[in-house]
Amino acid sequence: MRTILLLCALCWAWGEAQERPVQWLQRAQQAEETLNLAGVRLTEMRVGRNPQRIEERFWRQGTRAERIEILAPADRQGEVLLLREGRWMAYRPSTKEVLELPRMPLQGVQLLKMAVDLIEVGVVQAEMLPEATLLGRSCVVIRLSLARPDFQRKPPPERRAPFPASVVLWIDKETGLILKREVAMRPNEPVLRTEIMRLELNPRLPPDMFTLPQGVVARPLGGEYKSLEDAQRSVSFPIRTPGYLPAGANLERILVRRRPVDNAPIVVLYYQTPNARFSIFQAYKMRDAAFQRPRRPERHNTRFWQDGDYSFGIVGNLPQAEIERIAKSLSRTGQ
Repeated sequence: MRTILLLCALCWAWGEAQERPVQWLQRAQQAEETLNLAGVRLTEMRVGRNPQRIEERFWRQGTRAERIEILAPADRQGEVLLLREGRWMAYRPSTKEVLELPRMPLQGVQLLKMAVDLIEVGVVQAEMLPEATLLGRSCVVIRLSLARPDFQRKPPPERRAPFPASVVLWIDKETGLILKREVAMRPNEPVLRTEIMRLELNPRLPPDMFTLPQGVVARPLGGEYKSLEDAQRSVSFPIRTPGYLPAGANLERILVRRRPVDNAPIVVLYYQTPNARFSIFQAYKMRDAAFQRPRRPERHNTRFWQDGDYSFGIVGNLPQAEIERIAKSLSRTGQ
């Protein structure tokens, strides 16, 4: 009888140890979905070899709306990110253009919900770490990791975002808010750290906090298009097309790429001939002096130049004489 009671006690303790992280994750999900808050947070990441630190002020109404203002670095100061009607948009108050952002990486609520679902099927394991104190608030610390590393390599169904290889969460015991998180998308990769440095609960939020300025024009951040007409609607400058094309050349697709919101979009026209392929790059009033020239195999020829406010580039396996002829047909100043 004593043996049976001991086994029952051990099973109960083991079960509670397994359920406790899930309960904290569910509480954190509820807090992220419902609480109103404001504050300042710091995000640290590594892009290539360069570490980046982004300081931002934020205001949030659960998952209904959020406003983020970039405080640092200096070259991004003043940028605003706005979540409204389920869409993220980016703009500078001094401009009249708003960029519609593509789907963002896993946000707090989505990450928590996916973690709970994957813990239940044994794909993710949760581990309680020693408690910590942030902003004078007592926090539980939970580490999430993939119990099945092959889960990342399988294509996610229905375009579901892959779960990170490792996540550590600092959850405020009083409110359930995530005060800090560290995320590594793949093993041995740099960690993305986000920490709230200042927090205000239930702040007064003006009604216009989450609305767009009047008179702005919303444009997609970028994308791929089949026609020039569709691509033209995504940029504010006239897209130039060459007056000369080699025999049999057809426009396959148009790609619009954007860098930071205060820089110009780059339009890429992809062409194909019976014997070659080439691409025409163009941008208008770029901050940089010229394009960052792409790496190219030796068999490709190139031409990069400025024509008034336009920057151009041509890359392809056409003869150089043909590339020069296409370039001349694009120019308006004779360069």
